Order: sequence, then C-alpha cells, then structure tokens
Amino acid sequence: MNNIMGKVCKTIYGFYLRIEERVALLENYMVLKPFKDRNDLYYPDLNRNISKVLPTALTLLDYKFPKSKTLSQELSSLEGWQKSKEGNVKNILLITIDALGYQQFMDYSKLLKEKSQSHSLCISSVFPTITSTCISTLKYGEMPIQHGIVGHRINFAEIGNVVDTLTLRARNSVATLPQAGVKVKDWIWSDFPFCSSKSDLSYYRLNEDHIVNSGLSHIVSENLYAIGHSSSVDCFGAAQKILETNEPSKKIVDAYVGSVDHVTHRYTTKSEILKEEIRILEQVLFNMMRRLAPKVAEETVVIITADHGQENLIKENKIVISQDEEEKLASLIRNRGRSGRVIHLYSKEGKQDKVIEFFEKKVGEKGVILTPKDYPSLMGKGADEKKVVDRLGDVQVVLGKGASMFFGHSGEYDPEFNLGLNATHGSLSKNELLVPLIIGRISDIIK
Repeated sequence: MNNIMGKVCKTIYGFYLRIEERVALLENYMVLKPFKDRNDLYYPDLNRNISKVLPTALTLLDYKFPKSKTLSQELSSLEGWQKSKEGNVKNILLITIDALGYQQFMDYSKLLKEKSQSHSLCISSVFPTITSTCISTLKYGEMPIQHGIVGHRINFAEIGNVVDTLTLRARNSVATLPQAGVKVKDWIWSDFPFCSSKSDLSYYRLNEDHIVNSGLSHIVSENLYAIGHSSSVDCFGAAQKILETNEPSKKIVDAYVGSVDHVTHRYTTKSEILKEEIRILEQVLFNMMRRLAPKVAEETVVIITADHGQENLIKENKIVISQDEEEKLASLIRNRGRSGRVIHLYSKEGKQDKVIEFFEKKVGEKGVILTPKDYPSLMGKGADEKKVVDRLGDVQVVLGKGASMFFGHSGEYDPEFNLGLNATHGSLSKNELLVPLIIGRISDIIK
C-alpha cells in the first residue's frame, strides 16, 4: 500500500512540476500582436526587443541608462539575472548566434535549454528582420530608425543609389564604398556604440574570417579592428584567451557566429542538421566555459542572443516577377531594394498608387503592401519621417507565411539537390521575430 501511495504522490508531484515548468516558460515567452487581420504576420515588440541587449549588459558594468532603454524589468524575475547583479562583474561575453529563432532554441538546444527557466527570456527582433539591420541594432543599442540601417539593400540619398549594407557595395559598382573613399560613417544617424569610446572599458570583437573588418564593420564600430575566427572552436577559444588575459579595465568580448544562419537557409528550421549544428555549438561553448579559470568564470557574465529567426519557404507561395513585368515596373519605380522577404520600392513621382496596385494584384493574400503611415507601428515614432522613407522606400511588400519573391528568375538555385534557399527572413512571422536571450554568470551557467 505504501508503495502504491508513493507512486501516486510521485506522479502528482511530477504533474504539478510540469505545470510549474510550463508556467515558467510562458512567463519567459512573449505574445506578439497580430498584424491587422492576419494570422501569419505580427507587429514587433517596440519595448522588449534586441535594441536593449547592449544597454542591459552595460548596466552590469555599472553604466547608467534609463530603465526604458534596458530589459531590467523584464529580466527581474530570472534567477540568472539576479545572480548576475550580485557581486563584482569584470567581463561580459556577448554572443550573437545569427538566425537562432526562439522556437529552434526550445526545440533543439540541450545544455542551454536546461537553464531556460531561470536564465532565459524570449524577446523580439526588429523590422525588417534582416542581418544588417538587426546586427546594427544590437551593436548600437538603438532602434533602426535611430541608427539608420533600416534594411539590407536600401537607397542612400547621399549617393542616389541602392547600397548593400552588408558589403557596402552600391548597385552596379565594382569597388566597395570605403574603397572608393566614401566616408560611410557619416551616413549613420546616431553616435557610435556607447562602449567603443570608454577608456575604462576594453571592447573586443570576434567575427568570421570571411567578413571580419569589412562591409558592415565600417558602420557598427568606430575602431575597425576585429579578430577573425574560422569556426566555433576558434571563436570560443579566442574568447577564452581574451577573458583570461589580465587587464585593469573591464571588458566586453563581442562574438558573432553565423553557422546557424547558413544551415537554416539550406536545410530549414525543421531539420536534424540544424539540431546537430546547435548542439555542437553549445557543446563547444560549454567546453570553453568549463575550461575557464574559476575566478574568471565567476566574474564573467555570458549573454547569448540572436538577431532574428527564419521562415521556411513554401513552394506554392513563391511569387515570380517576370522580365516583362519588370519592364512594366521600371516605368513606375526609381529603384528597388530588399531585405529578404521584404521588398523596398521607391516610386516615381505620382506613381505610388500604381506601384501599390501592381503588387496588390501580384501578391494577393501571400503578403501585405505597406506605405509610410504603417511604418511607426513597426519601427517606432518618427518612422514616417522623410529621411526614413527616403532610405526605406515609400512602398513595402511584406511577404506572409512561407512566401518568397523573385525577380526575373525562378529562385531555383539548386534544383538537383535542393541545397539552395529553403528558408529565409526579413518579414514579420513569429519565426522571424522571436529570439532567445540567455543571461547568467558563467560559473552559474556551467553548474
């Protein structure tokens, strides 16, 4: 009888424990407001988002920010945050995992997920959910309409051309803008990131070898120099060496890892290969953290987040603009840019209505067409001002569930093996918008 009662009690206890776990996860999750009457697109959260990660991190190093600029209130119930604020913090290890959506974190993480209830929070990305915009937002600690990198391929009135903000190459240009002598830093609307100008704070960047000190780096850092890495092992190995080097000043090690983005583009979010990539990445990270000298681990807070997630593409939701249609469109627009699943359109004078009509007919229910009156609800107050519209465009095509758009070609990059573009981002699905934020002292995380 005692054995039976013991089993019953254990079952009841386990049931309530699972309820408590679900409640904790729900508290850390966030609910996005549906975009108008759609069930596949959502408004970004203009308060609880990636623009506040850097200011939040800096408060741990005793820098002061208004509460409205940080996530301190949202993090207040997390054990990991509370322990991070107790005692001395000398180092911040800030890791950005490109395209790690919140759902993929919950589905595939193992080591970090074990700490999710006490050390993680779900936060929103920003619009558009594209790397150059989101990375700039993370690095500046400002919303896109404050720093000015409001998309991937966008118009810059400074040269009257569309510029790829990742490579800093203007359309139809061989050289990059810095190579041509253009001071792209003058195009940024806000000051350089707070941490880059502090004499009592050392700031080190780790970036992938193929992009280090190039392109976007000219925009997001006053000091161009960063350390390249060839893999996650190399990245976290370099981070360990920097963290264990004794310096009088406090330091931030800002590491970027792009492998999850590459794998997701090719194999989608529903993939054992993506699961393997995430598991390997966090195992390498934990190996490094466990190797750290105990004092360094105690004095270092690790913050892990992502710039955006990804949306799987559905073949039936593909939209192709033919060459004939492109010719017709050329009479209506001055320029065309894009941020993945968002198309930026710059209408010729008096042609905006025709541009809207063209894309409403072409897109149908596979997306929405937006104009400047819609921008503030997506990007914040002032997003409909002329300088923003000049860069972003006066018409936006925002694609819905699984939708993609290709101009003058089919989008079949690898028809033989299907190793082309099978997932992407830029738009406003939950998968693109929701990302994790994990925070805690390294000594606490590795327990």
